[in-house]
Amino acid sequence: MKVMTFSHYKEVTDEVLKDSYAIVIDLLRATSTMICAISNGAKRIIPVEDISEARLFKKLDESVLLGGERGGLKIEGFDLDNSPLSYKKEVVFGKTVVMTTTNGTRALKKASFAKRIFLGSFINAKKTAEYIIKEALQYSVDTISIVCAGTEEKFTLEDILCAGYFVDLFKENFPNAFLDDLSLASHVLYKKFENDPHEILKYSYHYNHLKRIGFEADLQFCLKKDFIDCVCEYKNLVVEKV
Repeated sequence: MKVMTFSHYKEVTDEVLKDSYAIVIDLLRATSTMICAISNGAKRIIPVEDISEARLFKKLDESVLLGGERGGLKIEGFDLDNSPLSYKKEVVFGKTVVMTTTNGTRALKKASFAKRIFLGSFINAKKTAEYIIKEALQYSVDTISIVCAGTEEKFTLEDILCAGYFVDLFKENFPNAFLDDLSLASHVLYKKFENDPHEILKYSYHYNHLKRIGFEADLQFCLKKDFIDCVCEYKNLVVEKV
């Protein structure tokens, strides 16, 4: 087993991904929010890059919910922002949600050449890793690519920390797995702060940006581990429950 980690989606190439299973992580908050929405009964999520594209879906089907953010804040005219706490069961159950975010939706699109693409977050990491391990063994896939969304095409600490948790879960099953340098570094970072990720993230840019604009509750939610057992896959341009 080989685990490769990319610090932001712009680092990824189709050639690197084509024989691997990919995990896309935008911990704060896109992948966490999508996982939460699917676990609360959303039928599907359609990630799009542009606001205008999202609005076109609404014109074609009024029942669609529009969700997303720019700069961390709700987009004018949208039904929902990018807070996982907004995607309650009574809001999203049975619905199609079209989402556009600054980083996460772009990262999902960028990973499209992987054999399979899964959404990653602290909130469902263990269940997702277990599923990927089972599938990888069954279908002889020997490379896992962890694609961190980053923030505005730059390294972001929270995604790397979450990547380190996935590396830890893979190492439990494959103690001799090959880790590239960033996978190794993310694992060392995670082991240092696994009991309290806030201890290091409280110094990070994006964590503090969300705190400043009023989303401290989202930070608490997204940094809790393994309280959701929903595995989400991006396939045929749609996110659905596996």
